[in-house]
Amino acid sequence: MNEPQTIKVIANGRSFSPPAKVSLPDFVDSLSLNMDRVVVERNGQALTPEEARCILLADGDRLEIVRIVAGG
Repeated sequence: MNEPQTIKVIANGRSFSPPAKVSLPDFVDSLSLNMDRVVVERNGQALTPEEARCILLADGDRLEIVRIVAGG
């Protein structure tokens, strides 16, 4: 049986069709964001930086990606 070439992911309310078996860091990079400068919630669960680096996205994942901004 052939595996799908792409999956459907919702990130910050927008629909994306990344390649199947894409890692979360690669997906974040494709959005021109730096994994070290974001916080990610996947399917309602906040991820630690260590967890986020090990995630492979799955069809139907819902992500919230928030940029960390320093300021005063």
